[in-house]
Amino acid sequence: MHSYRKFFCKSNSGRRVLPLLLVSILLLVACGRHQQEKDDDGKLIYAALNPISPYLESSIEIYNEDHPEAQIEVRDYSDDAGPERLITELMLGQVPDIMEMQRFGYYEVYGYVPTIAGSYHPKFTEALWHETTFDADTSDVFYMPYRQLALRGYLEDLWPYIDNDPEFGRERIIEGPLKAAEINGGLYMLPKSFSINTLVGSVSVVGDRCGWTLEDMMETFSSMPEGSAILQYDTIRQEVFFHLLAPLLDQFIDWETGECSFDDRDFRDMLVFLALLPDTFDTWLKSYELEREKGELLLEGLQMLEPANISSPKDLVHFDLRFGEETACIGYPTADGSSGSSFILHGPILAMSSVCRDKEAAWGFMRRLLRAESKSISWMIQATDYKMSMIPLNRIAYNLYIKSATSKSVQFYTYIYPGGPFMMIPKPTEETCRRFEDLVNNTTQLYWPDDNISTAVWDAIGPYFAGDKTMDETIALVQDRVRLYVNEQK
Repeated sequence: MHSYRKFFCKSNSGRRVLPLLLVSILLLVACGRHQQEKDDDGKLIYAALNPISPYLESSIEIYNEDHPEAQIEVRDYSDDAGPERLITELMLGQVPDIMEMQRFGYYEVYGYVPTIAGSYHPKFTEALWHETTFDADTSDVFYMPYRQLALRGYLEDLWPYIDNDPEFGRERIIEGPLKAAEINGGLYMLPKSFSINTLVGSVSVVGDRCGWTLEDMMETFSSMPEGSAILQYDTIRQEVFFHLLAPLLDQFIDWETGECSFDDRDFRDMLVFLALLPDTFDTWLKSYELEREKGELLLEGLQMLEPANISSPKDLVHFDLRFGEETACIGYPTADGSSGSSFILHGPILAMSSVCRDKEAAWGFMRRLLRAESKSISWMIQATDYKMSMIPLNRIAYNLYIKSATSKSVQFYTYIYPGGPFMMIPKPTEETCRRFEDLVNNTTQLYWPDDNISTAVWDAIGPYFAGDKTMDETIALVQDRVRLYVNEQK
């Protein structure tokens, strides 16, 4: 649940970065020229960034049987060059009707997420214990340029379809992740499920709250015992920036005017925070001894925070056991102290083309995926004490999921950390489920980083940490680089 972060990374940022020049040129050239690709057979084209799962394949097959007038045909973009090829074709007018917006890592595609109740995939286990990593070609995460595509009119607003569907309204979904994904009030992509990216700390240290400022965090850390660490002591600066802070860069950008405000106290505080973290760590999290030491650090109260991807009330129980007391999902520092947790969308994450040839048919298929999810989850919950790795967007499935957390008699036993005590993971109490639902309801941000911005910022701030540039020089460089990129996207 925690350690897998390091094994699905590709490139410095952990994601496949579409070259800046390619995005900029294609968006500029194609502005206002997109049109629907015409196929002789009239089929709706589904652009798949991920390997086609049995679930999706079956869903398409069933849909095609039920709708002979609106057949769906899959076009595969899951190879290494697939994302770049899809964007190129899209900008040249070869627009699919339905497209996936994110290519997930290996753990996402195949569902083998390390969990307190589940098993690691054999390749992950090998990476963890034998000092190897996943094949980079199967473990990266790629984000489509969602904002740019939406603002330039390539994507269809999905709220009208949700609001006008008598069998699928807002009351039938968990609305928070979709509100977080809005652009100028429009919704341009639809996930099947989600999880929450946050920071966890013991209530006795960070308090029972869902947000804080960087000043709050540093003040709290100053009260910790000598020898304490803010995060895992093997958590390096680069990792924290790309996986934790990069999504916060958007607060310094005005996409309407093209102006940036990185010469701001909050960004300066971010640089100060990053400077406190180690630049390198010689040993990856892959040894029995290191993981054991990390667990002991938590239980001894010498680690303030733990990065977390929350997808179940059971995750909260697990963190309570790791810290030895009740914990709070306080999230990452924000400028105003509001919730610093963010939604991570899971898939397939689908978008509809604004020039889709049969929008009602396309919507019918997208809706079908979410409705089918409630049935599949219901079956799994009834068959076993199922530990999902993602939170369902469908409200029926979500309610079943929450209910199942306290209704099953089966208990799980696990090592809280390798070499640590072998402990029973008790069922979440109603109070724990309430904490989980509060976390979902209080989260308002979307984790959907712009890799080109985060990479440009990271490259610009490197000389500051090396002592080659002052903070003012660094901020001026960041300002110029990001402003140039943002204005190219207008």
